[in-house]
Amino acid sequence: MMTMSDHRDDPPPLVSLPAEVSTGCPELDRLWSSFAGDIVGRPGVAIADRDDELNWHAFLGHSIDMQGFRAAEFAGVDPMSRPAPGFVPLRSRGIGVGELASLWAVTPIRDHLLHRVKGRPLADTLDVLRREGGSIGASLAEAFDHFPYRKGHWSVRALLQNSAALASVGFSFREWLRAECATLGVTEFPPADFRFPVGAPARPVTLEIALRDRLEASFYCVGRALAPYMLCDWQLWLWARGRTAVFANFKWDSFHENFVRRYGRGVVPTDERSFACWWLDLYPELPPRLANECIWLGTEHGMV
Repeated sequence: MMTMSDHRDDPPPLVSLPAEVSTGCPELDRLWSSFAGDIVGRPGVAIADRDDELNWHAFLGHSIDMQGFRAAEFAGVDPMSRPAPGFVPLRSRGIGVGELASLWAVTPIRDHLLHRVKGRPLADTLDVLRREGGSIGASLAEAFDHFPYRKGHWSVRALLQNSAALASVGFSFREWLRAECATLGVTEFPPADFRFPVGAPARPVTLEIALRDRLEASFYCVGRALAPYMLCDWQLWLWARGRTAVFANFKWDSFHENFVRRYGRGVVPTDERSFACWWLDLYPELPPRLANECIWLGTEHGMV
């Protein structure tokens, strides 16, 4: 059974964020004033550099946070945002990465998810979990039954298959990151600079881009938006405590994209790479993830 560590033992943030910014976008400036001051010190955003935090939050909570499936709420690292009688999250059930991986090792469950779900209701998959997965499978099926957000065969498969992909590193997402950094030639861990160039000398990329590519290649349903999301809040925690340099990663999701298209006024770039460059030109000492989270919070709270 996996448990979360006590945040009271975390070193406090060392950074002090400006109370205001001036970007040429009044809406973004207003959201920064409303939210930025609490981001790095408030539990629930920055992810501590610990096995349990990275497993629960960055891996289980972020890796399939898509298509309306609120993965962090399902995992139990975020509180439920709507009433859900009968729902108990994975963390409270004692179902972590190792337990999920054990279900992928059950041949009838794995074969069903790989070959027998097309055109069939999710209830069929939950029945297979109950029938073949023992107490863990039954508990996971019950969690899916009561979860009040969009869900499907894909979300069950992603939790199981992706957890199994961590078997060689002791079911630790942090150790997976360490191994990938070493493969890319970066032995210092956590890395002191995620924008350090790696790869072939003729066509280098930054370490954070290379890690994103490896995440997309290694895990089911992790794509262009989720790969940076699995990294950026860990990077934010490291940066806020002086353990890594400013980084460029953030989550370019529909909230962010819709905001910049509506309010950008030709000033705010409308693609991920250009937004990061634009922000870092304005504020080279502040990660664009901070502005990105302000946009998300403003949209979630109906302020824009």
